[in-house]
Amino acid sequence: LIRPIQPQDAPEAAVLWRHGLQQTIDAAATEEKRKSYREFFEKHAKEECSEGGAVGINGTGLIDFFCPPNDACMFVAIHCEGRTSDTSKVVGIVGVKRGMDSEKFPIDSEEQRVDYNTFSIWKMSVAEESRGRGIGKKLMAKAEEWAKDQKPSMVDGVAAKKRMRLYTANPIAAAFYTSAVGFVVEEKTDHYGIYVKDLDIDK
Repeated sequence: LIRPIQPQDAPEAAVLWRHGLQQTIDAAATEEKRKSYREFFEKHAKEECSEGGAVGINGTGLIDFFCPPNDACMFVAIHCEGRTSDTSKVVGIVGVKRGMDSEKFPIDSEEQRVDYNTFSIWKMSVAEESRGRGIGKKLMAKAEEWAKDQKPSMVDGVAAKKRMRLYTANPIAAAFYTSAVGFVVEEKTDHYGIYVKDLDIDK
C-alpha cells in the first residue's frame, strides 16, 4: 500500500530516514570517506531530528512540511501482511516538493519559473528487509504522479515543461535512480551527484 504520510506514520518514517543515511555511510567507497560521511550525517541527523528540524522529534517535522497546504507531499509504503491496520509497518518513504532553490531567484525571473516547474525528491528510503521488491519504484512512481498533477507555470499560454531533480551521495541510490526510474546525471562530484528526469505533462 502506497499512500500520503499520516501522523501515526511519522515516528517510523523518521527512523527509516536515519537508516537511509546509514546506508549512504556504509556504501562510501573508502574508509576515509565513510569516516567523513559518518561525521557529516550524524551531525545532520541530529539537527534534522531536533525540535523545529525538518524531521523533528518523532517525525513531527515531516507532517508539518509534507502535508497540505504546502507544495509538498510525502508518500509511505505500508506493509500490512499478517498485521492489523492499527499495527501496520512503514517500509518505505519518499518526499516530493515543488522547487529546489526558489528563494535564490528574483521574483518572476526565468530562473524562478524553471524552479517552479522542478519537483525535488527528498528523504527517499526503503527498509533493508524490504529492498529488492519494487517498493522504491512504486514510491517514485507515486511521487512522479503527484508532480504531474501539480499546476505548471505558463509561457505564452502553454504549460511549461516539468522535471524532477535530486541530490544523492549514495552510489546505491544513484544506480537505482538511473537504472530503475529513468533519471540521468546532470552533475557529479567526488561526493555527490545531481540527477534529473523530464516529465511528460501531456500524459
